Amino acid sequence: MDLLEHLADVEVPPTPAAPVFTDGVRRKLHPRLLALHVAEFALGATVWAARHMLVALFAAIVFSVTGAWPRGPRSTGGEGNG
Repeated sequence: MDLLEHLADVEVPPTPAAPVFTDGVRRKLHPRLLALHVAEFALGATVWAARHMLVALFAAIVFSVTGAWPRGPRSTGGEGNG
């Protein structure tokens, strides 16, 4: 028997009532989405902020030791160099 012919005979359950479906989504999906957003923030934004803070701290230490700011990559755009 072909798979599609077999699937044609399978009964599909009716959709749940709207309030029951909505309550199920709220109970199951929303906490998982919240946990995902918190994990993304903790692993992404916090690491990004710590990296930039360390770059600034390193530049301050270099300035304290040498008396000159460390040279960064040259900007090819015209923003603020003029």
